[in-house]
Amino acid sequence: MARIKDFKELLKEICEEENIKLTYLSKDWIVVLEKDDKCKILAGYKFDLNSHGLGEVCDDKYALCELLEHYHLPVVEHHIVYAPTNNENYAIGCNNINYLKELFIKYNTSVVLKINNGTCGNNVYHITNEKDLEYYYLKLSKRNYSLSLCPFIDIENEYRVIIFQHNPELIYKKELPRVYGDGVSSIKELLKNFNYEFFKDYDGINKDIILKDNEGYIYNWKFNLSGGAKASFDIEKEVKTEILKLATKVANTIDLEFGSIDIIRDKNGSYYVLEINSGVMMDNLIKENENGYEIAKSIYTKAIKAMFKIK
Repeated sequence: MARIKDFKELLKEICEEENIKLTYLSKDWIVVLEKDDKCKILAGYKFDLNSHGLGEVCDDKYALCELLEHYHLPVVEHHIVYAPTNNENYAIGCNNINYLKELFIKYNTSVVLKINNGTCGNNVYHITNEKDLEYYYLKLSKRNYSLSLCPFIDIENEYRVIIFQHNPELIYKKELPRVYGDGVSSIKELLKNFNYEFFKDYDGINKDIILKDNEGYIYNWKFNLSGGAKASFDIEKEVKTEILKLATKVANTIDLEFGSIDIIRDKNGSYYVLEINSGVMMDNLIKENENGYEIAKSIYTKAIKAMFKIK
């Protein structure tokens, strides 16, 4: 199998084609692009296209929820949570376990607690009892400025829409790492067939278990591609229409130039924005899909040309 090119190689290729000087700084976190006496900056996967204010809001789950609610757009409700040691005026009432317990009861004792500005599904916990609620609250609040709590939603599917200049540029469905037995293959073999790049080195204690024919196994309840989920372009026409309609409305309302909108469809067929990413990362898309590199290169090329106003 040919080696998969990474984000740095992709940027280098685009910049060479567009005659743009590329320089890495700050342990390669900052990318300086220069052309015709103009300088543009990339920070990680954040391109110099959105306003700084909007970028800050998109990276804050609670703030984004408030912004979308302000415009009466459907969004998964998030509540801000502060550490019990934070006694600033803005934190009062949102900095104790009793506050969380009230929300826990409000959402029928099934909630998700996570870092308010977290990414990639890290430190995200589905909680169904008060003991875990208190444990993870204290654990996460010790090292993080703020957390957010939202109801656990029975999600049918999660979709990502990449936005460029307010319009959908790409849409794909995130498929949970769910496999079904054939009576012969081990769980590791089934997971490798589902998502080879993520599970090729899987070494879980259940890796050698052979599932019965049609017996199901879900590796992860979260839809993060970085956590084993897989991108699929197989989306029903009616569903795709609704998602693109919502994503376009959101992008135009908040002036999103370049970013990705994650939209969920619950078991009742309703659609909600889960989060918006001000950075556009397509590493897993590149790895998992035959045309992933070409798709990513096309989108990133448009973004870079837009920064320099290249026709």
